[in-house]
Amino acid sequence: MNSKGIVFILSAASGTGKTTTCKLLKQKLPELKFSVSHTTREARSGESEGVDYYFISQKDFEEKIKRNEFLEWANVHNQCYGTAFETVERHRQNGEDLLIELDVQGAHSLRNINYKAVFIFIMPPSLKELEARLNKRNTEPPEIINDRLEVGKYEIKQFDIYDYILTNDKVEETAENLSSIIRAERCRKEMYQPSPDLNALLNSKVNT
Repeated sequence: MNSKGIVFILSAASGTGKTTTCKLLKQKLPELKFSVSHTTREARSGESEGVDYYFISQKDFEEKIKRNEFLEWANVHNQCYGTAFETVERHRQNGEDLLIELDVQGAHSLRNINYKAVFIFIMPPSLKELEARLNKRNTEPPEIINDRLEVGKYEIKQFDIYDYILTNDKVEETAENLSSIIRAERCRKEMYQPSPDLNALLNSKVNT
């Protein structure tokens, strides 16, 4: 186990398929922890308190902002979303890797404070396909879909703040590529934790 866990930031435009990708990722990497954010929006069909989000009032959300309880927070489509410090640090101190699903605003906020994390963005195959996926959901009226598409175009243009870019053409392949990135990051030399005898060897003087 690493002394501290790795934080992975995952972003994608609405309709790209991030939620489905993450469901498959949980099957591939069951030990990976997923951050549960706070939000002021109402729960959608099938969503559960404490599993998908912590659903709180606007007043409670604002109180948490005043108490500096959020690592980051953002207003997205007129609803607030925030990641609690306590959630992230608990997993990191336990040596557990944590994935946080964030919009581009949140990712920018963490980049601006030089937060140590691995930033990953999931791209749609094309704008045409993104629009088709938004329409296929049949959960929102055309004007909301158009709004999400315009926001998505802006978010896609922010790709250069991320470390990795994945194109979600086939969700199974995307989930596998995402799991490969996570496994590779765990193998970076700065994450290596040698056994006591290997540590002694590595820190001994080299005979010349």
